Amino acid sequence: MAYASVVSLAHTIEHLRTRIPGLFSDPTIESLAGSLEYFRSFLDDSSKRSYPQEKVTVLVGKFRDALNEAENIIELCEIHQRGSSGSIEKTSEDLLGSLLPIVQKIESAKKELVLSLDTCTSHGHDIEPAEDHFETRESMLGIPSRRSFTTNVENDVVGLDDDLEKIIERLVGSSSEREVVAITGMGGIGKTTLAKKAYDYPRVRSRFDVHAWVTVSREYGMRRLLLSLVCCIPGMTDRIVEKTEDQLAESLYRKLKDRRYLIVIDDIWSTKVWDNVTRCFPDDDNGSRIILTSRLKDVAAYANPDRPLHEMGLLSLDDSWKLLSIKVFGANDLCPSELEDIGKQIAEKCGGLPLAILVVAGHLSKIVRRRESWIIVAKTVSSVVANDPDKCLPVLGMSYSYLPNHLKPCFLSMGAFPEDFEIKARTLIQVWVAEGFLKAEMLKSLEKVAEECLEDLVSRNLIMIRKRRFSGEIRSCSVHDLLRDLSLREAQKEKFLHVTSTQYVSNFLAQRNESRGFSFLSNISLNDSTELSSHVARSMFFWGKLLISAPPHRQISLFASFKLIRVFSIFSHLFPSFPAEITQLIHLRYLWIRSNGGLPASVSQLYNLQTLVFQQPELYYMYKTLILPREIWSMTQLRRLRLLSGNYLSKPKKSAKTDERATGDVVVGLSNLEELSHLCFASCTEEIFSFLPNIRKLSILDAASDDASEYLKNLVHLEKLETLKCVCYGQKPLSLSNWCASLTSVKRLILSGCLLLSVDMASLAALPNLEVLKLRDNEFEGRAWILSDEDEFSQLKFLLVAEPRLVNWEAGSANFPNLQKLVLRKCIRLEEIPIDIGEICTLEVIELICCSSSAQNSAEEIREEQESMGNSCLDVRVYADDDQSSSLFDFWRAVLD
Repeated sequence: MAYASVVSLAHTIEHLRTRIPGLFSDPTIESLAGSLEYFRSFLDDSSKRSYPQEKVTVLVGKFRDALNEAENIIELCEIHQRGSSGSIEKTSEDLLGSLLPIVQKIESAKKELVLSLDTCTSHGHDIEPAEDHFETRESMLGIPSRRSFTTNVENDVVGLDDDLEKIIERLVGSSSEREVVAITGMGGIGKTTLAKKAYDYPRVRSRFDVHAWVTVSREYGMRRLLLSLVCCIPGMTDRIVEKTEDQLAESLYRKLKDRRYLIVIDDIWSTKVWDNVTRCFPDDDNGSRIILTSRLKDVAAYANPDRPLHEMGLLSLDDSWKLLSIKVFGANDLCPSELEDIGKQIAEKCGGLPLAILVVAGHLSKIVRRRESWIIVAKTVSSVVANDPDKCLPVLGMSYSYLPNHLKPCFLSMGAFPEDFEIKARTLIQVWVAEGFLKAEMLKSLEKVAEECLEDLVSRNLIMIRKRRFSGEIRSCSVHDLLRDLSLREAQKEKFLHVTSTQYVSNFLAQRNESRGFSFLSNISLNDSTELSSHVARSMFFWGKLLISAPPHRQISLFASFKLIRVFSIFSHLFPSFPAEITQLIHLRYLWIRSNGGLPASVSQLYNLQTLVFQQPELYYMYKTLILPREIWSMTQLRRLRLLSGNYLSKPKKSAKTDERATGDVVVGLSNLEELSHLCFASCTEEIFSFLPNIRKLSILDAASDDASEYLKNLVHLEKLETLKCVCYGQKPLSLSNWCASLTSVKRLILSGCLLLSVDMASLAALPNLEVLKLRDNEFEGRAWILSDEDEFSQLKFLLVAEPRLVNWEAGSANFPNLQKLVLRKCIRLEEIPIDIGEICTLEVIELICCSSSAQNSAEEIREEQESMGNSCLDVRVYADDDQSSSLFDFWRAVLD
């Protein structure tokens, strides 16, 4: 898409500036930079103005394609420079020669755009939408169109009973203050339906003197909004068309003064609307209420930040089927038995979204009620919804159309993941950063910008949170199937992403030199490795295996054509050895790959790589140590090195340069590395840690070392370490007191497979910043964890104990003064939870998963005791089944996630 092209090219030009500083005095580069700035300003401006879509869209497409072409030339030039012995002057000359015709094309597109915008201005099209001109008396008076909720009023409140009860309770509650009841949720989820049911509910209706409903929508006019409200109030229709906006606001305020009113402001998209209209609503301490609906959480919360939002969720499968059945067969008729099972499948594929269910129900009502016909619908639910010209996708499409430019590429990239896929937030953030479409902000890292973009998409109800970390950070997320369909449609239209779900590459071949990114959701069947090629792609996702029928000697250049690739994720295919041609892809920033072999020394040629995820077969995880090539120390841009087996990192080579750390040769350290996983104990030396100055997250894995404690003393040299995960299956105890005292910066600590001495556990309690502690599959001395009164985990907020052999646990509230959540998993021998744990005033949740019945009983006793003391805030949850797999593979991934 255009915005992504602008930001990406800006990054590329800035990178070029650092390599060839004098180049920027050349008129060709100056012209390119100037056109880029103009186009960026236009895109920023276009999100605030209304332009004739068709012509401007064509010109924006031309501009986007030309910018992409310019970036291709610059990045290919860098490849050629590294592969030749030519001088920088020769490189500059070649680059300028290649860029000149493209820059001229960009200038031509710019002139066309300027001329088109001038034409628009002369016709008044470049201003914000003007007030509508109403032709009928009803529209002249601003009476709101009933269409916005007559579509919904017929809807049965299926699955909304609890929601409706909560809204009604807030509307008729005893509070005399004027209260805003804010309802939020994704488009089509039933916000307007819920608001209308509450608005018309007899108990609510009779409580208020004045009732008014206004639908705002995105492109609102303040005058029309006020007219709509005024016309709902009896006695206010005389000569109102003649009044100014301020006069209308004053008249509305006076009519509402000293009267108990109920106002619905439906489909609000901006806090500015609330700021403009709130002056009209007096607060006379008489119990007036305002219902506000919005897709945007921050807008909904803005009107009344001190009261909770009412967030609507998707329908359950039972409620989805009930709504579908009612709409197809009526409330009093039953679905024929032969259609019920396939009907439930159809309902499930609507993903709990009421609007989608209504669209599909409308389609089912028009076709023959035969099983064969319904089976076809079950296979094509997305197509049925997409083909409705008036309802579902247009409603959802508004959420995308009104996104700020910087969020659009983030949303479109979600289509690269399979349906219903639980996406790790950190993976998504790292991919966004690597793609190059995020704009840097002062004093913020690109990772922080990406995190804020993710939270923003969540607040706009375009992305659903699946899991949050205890700190509140998003751990995983997903996107509703229909929103994913929307992203795929828009991404293909914008040449941003092409997704194929078949094993044949025919669709890919037609798009391979057009689209910015590709995602293959199934196995790929190739007759020749040259079929899989793209000279322009920046991202490639492979979710299946690569099935190549060509002989081995014709498979050598499988990825050679992906010269400009930045994100390369091959999740499922297992290579017999690391593909050598990948090391030639010098623009790579994110690589996920699986291989039987180790990492070659040539991996250091990927000097732009930021994230490397390298997997070996599962059986290697615990028993095989991967020896990393010493050349890896030269990868100065590397920020995350995630290796899912134990790895040995040799001390770095020395260079011919000097610095203050040595009088002779020195090393080039991994100064940007922040995350390193599965380091073996033998690599935990002072020398190695001294060249990892910015490590924040470290996991250590070793199944054989008996000298763990000695090595772990060197952690003192990692001054920025925040998360430490230590998995040790050695024979000796860890002797925590020998090394724990050095972990002063650690906030999250995970210990697994260790022999823990009771006398040393006090060392954990002494860690000054420890907020999260996870103890998994350790061996406690005497199968007991006994804490003395002096053992105070002063900052601990989250404690996980997953210790099948633990029998006795003695602790009190003084040991965990700030604990908020306690999780016990698979504590099958634990006799009881210390009763005093319940006295921790900050404790909110005790969760037991697959624990002994005696532990469950003690948890229940704690809850009952707290309730008897008036504390009803403690939530005790007991689960008989573990929702995590007990396989060794999943266990290790969970431990070191």
